[in-house]
Amino acid sequence: MKPINHYRSRYSRATPVVLLPPNLEAIGPLAFTAAEFDKLDALLAEEGWPHGRMDAAMLEGYLVALIVWPVELSPGAWLPPIWGISGWKVAAKIATRETYDTFLMLVIGFVRELESRLAAEPRRRTLVLGRDAPVLSARYFVGAAWATGFMMALQQNAAGLGSRSTAVRSAVESIAGYASLRSAELTAMPAAATALSIAAATLMAERPSRGPLGPLPLSDVLSGRRGKAAPGAARTTEHAAVVAPIPGG
Repeated sequence: MKPINHYRSRYSRATPVVLLPPNLEAIGPLAFTAAEFDKLDALLAEEGWPHGRMDAAMLEGYLVALIVWPVELSPGAWLPPIWGISGWKVAAKIATRETYDTFLMLVIGFVRELESRLAAEPRRRTLVLGRDAPVLSARYFVGAAWATGFMMALQQNAAGLGSRSTAVRSAVESIAGYASLRSAELTAMPAAATALSIAAATLMAERPSRGPLGPLPLSDVLSGRRGKAAPGAARTTEHAAVVAPIPGG
């Protein structure tokens, strides 16, 4: 019997790790500071990612768009473009349980921190647009990468642009203009960061729902900043993808 057991243990295959999209509602509070941003930036700068992976600047623009221009996408749909893959498949770079969980917590923490900064009164700059230090993972002009990431997310629901206010359409046009800049002097970034921040704030002030973080709290829906509430405003809004805000979001 021993030789048979030896044979099985030697030639049997280990059960593959099944990595599924996260349940955002089940994730508790996450700290995300400049140190966590640096970890995420450094991870995205490493070798081994698919060619189309986002850098940290593009990722921030992408996530900001999901927040200020809510698109009804599940995590299984909006996560893979970050690592450069279409459809639900995890990049080999993060295909172990430990690295996958680490990456997810950094991205989800990033989303929540961006939400907090964009919703703050007075507004706070996002991490990339308020950053003095270089973005390690950036492959070209940071302002252009940020705007490109934003437009990538917006394309998921760009059909709604015609029904939005003049201010919102102008803000989107401003962001789109920066997406075409593939090279620029470093001295151009402060002006770009200011313009992109103003555009994001304009969109944030008129967002109809909370995007990946769930429906807006009723107090936000009823606030004068978001306009008058329609009947049934407490229910899930048109673009919301989950039924309750994430704990700690």
